[in-house]
Amino acid sequence: MPTYNIFGWQKPCYLLQDGYAETFDELMASVEWHQYGTESGNPKCANCMVHSGYEASAVNDTFSSLRGLLATAKATLFTTYKDEDALKLLNEPVHPVHAYNPLVQIENTGSQLEETRA
Repeated sequence: MPTYNIFGWQKPCYLLQDGYAETFDELMASVEWHQYGTESGNPKCANCMVHSGYEASAVNDTFSSLRGLLATAKATLFTTYKDEDALKLLNEPVHPVHAYNPLVQIENTGSQLEETRA
């Protein structure tokens, strides 16, 4: 869902800092939407899990208690990643699922659709 603030309409990913559009129409017209998401082939989006529930859970855990805040600060400042196999997996290139097994594209044949009621 697009976000509006004092700078204007936020372009799709605030993490990539793509900037802002002055109007909603400009946002919709100027953004190349197919360039975003894990299936887009954009390497910056390949491992992104931000908007799939993890980000909100992390924010809730961090700020819901002093214990959560301290645990997050400790993990950020003092923890090293000790699982070498997992670290190797994080550094491998990602192959989006639909790039190799594309979704079926439904074409509009130009015929008028008929309304049906159950």
